[in-house]
Formats: sequence, structure tokens, C-alpha cells
Amino acid sequence: MALTQSAPEGSITLATRRKGPAVWEFRWRETDAKGERVHRKRIIGNQEEYPMLSDAKRAAEPYRAQINAPVAPKMLTMKELWDHFQKNELHDPEVDRSPTTIEMYYTNMKAHILPEFGALTLDQVDAVTVEKWLRKLKRKPSQLSPANSIRCETHTLPLAPGTKCKLRNQLSCLFSHARRHKLFIGENPMVEVRQGGARVSIPDLLSLKEMQAIVLKLTNPTYRTLVLVAAVTALRRSEIRGLQWQDVDFDKKWLFLNRGIVRNHRTKLKTEASRKGLPIPPDLAHTLLELRAQSLYRAPEDWIFASPSVGGRSPLWMDNILNRYVRPAARAAGITKKRIGWHTFRRSLASLLAERGEPVHVVKELLRHAQASTTQDIYQQADQAAKRSAQSHTSELFLCL
Repeated sequence: MALTQSAPEGSITLATRRKGPAVWEFRWRETDAKGERVHRKRIIGNQEEYPMLSDAKRAAEPYRAQINAPVAPKMLTMKELWDHFQKNELHDPEVDRSPTTIEMYYTNMKAHILPEFGALTLDQVDAVTVEKWLRKLKRKPSQLSPANSIRCETHTLPLAPGTKCKLRNQLSCLFSHARRHKLFIGENPMVEVRQGGARVSIPDLLSLKEMQAIVLKLTNPTYRTLVLVAAVTALRRSEIRGLQWQDVDFDKKWLFLNRGIVRNHRTKLKTEASRKGLPIPPDLAHTLLELRAQSLYRAPEDWIFASPSVGGRSPLWMDNILNRYVRPAARAAGITKKRIGWHTFRRSLASLLAERGEPVHVVKELLRHAQASTTQDIYQQADQAAKRSAQSHTSELFLCL
């Protein structure tokens, strides 16, 4: 070898031969499929074709461009992306996902996303494919509410639009993660997925007389107070479960909201607006005092609606109370054609206050919504007197006690 010229990527060497003119060789190193560094070479031409090194270098440019071309990353499957997401983001304290949100990711990935897309590579999961999949999703019989009274496997219902939106959003989050970590090149395909979250049916509302009739049919003071708290304060069921006696200021008639309980997880409340306290009317404060006097769990840190089956260590299961006591009480009161859940009381209070002419911003504050309705252009802070005045409309509920 008479001459070698190194290059930034590879080198050019003049190699002699037993017969014929010397040849220019282009040499480089690359990583093979096993991840090991190996030497490669390619003959550019002989010295008669390229007399000077500069001639050989120009002839080698196409080869150099080829080995310097960016190597596309290995296309991951959705299952591999999910594993990467779990390891690097799902439990990241800086992202601060709640335990219930993390649990929802695991549930949806196992039940819906991975069975359909787990073996596909990221470039195979496009908007049209996901849209068609979402449209055909059905609820399993075990997912149907007892209120639907549909338990036969041959009568499945479409998956709720809200659930489909969550699935689309989780897929979008996975693709955003892939782009952020340079595991996927291109736009997030989930942006183009058309999936609305509108309700399939209009939720039922209870009138004040209907709520009063349900309260009359509940003989257990704990369950009766539970319904009164839901109807008067419009707290969400996780917020009701999270109430402790230390959260009630009986002198100032004020309820502090510090936590929610979803299943066995203690969670932050939904929004900053949700974490605001709210006044309680004197009748409700008196009812809570009576309940505390009867309760086995009355210490400040005890749950207001503690479950005796576990020695008060956790609050009651709201769905259990709803199915075994509240819905039967509604049927006993002649309310048979309405679907009743804990959120029904929240919606019913909002409807009641609207019927009584309470300002939108007062209702917004009582329900602790983050945003006012689309017709509310200017946010206006409601004062405590206005809130107490609005709550006074529910005083009739206590006449039956």
C-alpha cells in the first residue's frame, strides 16, 4: 500500500496488486446487526482511471454520502412504546399523574389498546385505522350499569363517547412521548382522529320533591345524611368519600375540601376550583352534628362516612350504597323511570338553582367548576352571602327529619 488518506468518515487507500494497476479502496467502520463494530471496504477504481488522490476522493463521494446518511431508528411496536412510556414517563413525579389516572392507563391499555394495536408498528397506527376501531367498540356485559338492565351478551351497547375520547387521548399521549424521545418521526397521527365526547342521552334530573321522597325512604341516618350532603353541596362522590370531621367548621358553617378518595386511592381534587371550600346551611350542619354524635368514628381525622366493615379505616363504597339503598329508596318513592347516580344530585341542584333564578356565577362557584358556561363572558366572584342564599332553597329537605 503506497498511500492512505484518512477522511472524516472512512479513508481512501491505494492498494497494490500482483497483477494490474494498483486500486483505490474506500474503507470505513460500521455497526452490524449484532451491535459490533466491523470494517468495510469498497474498490473505487484503479490508478489508471484515477491517477491522483484527489480524483479518487471525488469518485468516493457517493459512497461517503451513503454511509453518512442518517439511519432511521428502528420502528417500535405499540407494545414497545407502551413499555418505554411506563419506564420513562407514566410514573414521573414531575408529570404528577394521579394514582387513578395511572390505573386508568393500565386498564385501557390492557382491555382495549394493546389487544388491537400492540403488535403493530407506530407507522401502521394512523387516524383512519383508529377511527374505525373506535366506532366498533362495544361495552362488555360486565361494564353495563344495572340501570340499563341489559345483561345479555347479545345486547351490547357502544362504548360511551367519553370513554372513546379517553382512549384517543391516551394514544395521542403515547405518540407525543415517542416524538419527544425521537422514537417516531412525523406528526402525531391522533390529532386527526375525529371522536366527540358528547353524551349519548340527556341525564335525568330530580325535582326537590323527588329528592325529599328519597330522603324519607332512607331510614339509616348515615345513608340519609350521605344523600343530603350530595343534594345540598353538589360534591362529587370522590369528594364526599374524602370528607373527614376535621374538614367541617361547625361554628362558621363551612366545609373545607382537601382530598378525594377514588376506590382505595387518595387523590388531589379535580381542579383548583374544586379545592375551594364552600358554606353549608345550618340545617345540614345540624344533621352532620347529629351523625357525629351517633358515629363510632368521630375523631377529627376519621372519615365522616366511615365504613364499619373495615373498622372505619376507609370510607363507605358509594356504588354499594347507591345500588343497595338509594336506588331502592327511589323505587319505593315511585321514581322508577329515572337513572339515578351520585352525579344526579349534583346536576339536580344546578337545575334547581337555575329554576329559582340564581345567577350563573353563583351556581358556578357552588359547583366549583373551573370554567363558566360558554355564555358567561366575564368571570365574577360570588360572595358567601349569595351562596348561602342559593342553598336556602334546599331547606325543605330537612322538614321530613
